[in-house]
Amino acid sequence: MLFPNTPVNLLTKLKEAEDNPLWQVSWKRFLELYHSPIEVIARACYRHHTNGHEPSSGFIEDAVANTVTDFFSRGQHRYDAGKGRLRSYLRVLTNARVVDLLRKERPIDQHPLEGLADALPPVESAPETAAFHQSLLATLVEDLRNQIPLRQFEIFERVKLKHQSPEYVAEDFGIHRAMVDRYIHKAMTALRELASQEAYQEEYFK
Repeated sequence: MLFPNTPVNLLTKLKEAEDNPLWQVSWKRFLELYHSPIEVIARACYRHHTNGHEPSSGFIEDAVANTVTDFFSRGQHRYDAGKGRLRSYLRVLTNARVVDLLRKERPIDQHPLEGLADALPPVESAPETAAFHQSLLATLVEDLRNQIPLRQFEIFERVKLKHQSPEYVAEDFGIHRAMVDRYIHKAMTALRELASQEAYQEEYFK
């Protein structure tokens, strides 16, 4: 996959014009990175509204697809990072799409599912929190990839993410071990600066 040379913060670039190539790349990565937490939310909402029953895989696939479509087509223009977390907004959006699908499945002679669009599961589950943190971490690394030189990122990735020894990486790149340490230090500094940005602080800690 080709990435732009300029940094793309996926948590703050979702409102770019649709003909902007950075917007298109942001959306492609967003869909890849946030599929898992949306799926976890959809399962939790289904259980919440059906007294603990498990949804079919087809139901969850439809719920995820409908949520992504809704967010892609119009939801991102309603999301305001200054008013709340992305994860909270996605919980509301996903729950609404789950309720839509439940209404379609419900037999005609039963009472309608009134009020469920606003009746979210009371707390975020551990799997939901873990899925969001994993997606946010991947987003942070993606932003880092777009911000620092490619060689520097590759060294950081191999040592810190793939857990290859600095000595092996230095030998493989044909550079001194001290240079590997220098590249990693620069990458970690850039990573900390990204993580300190308000968008990430909001999602992780508030």
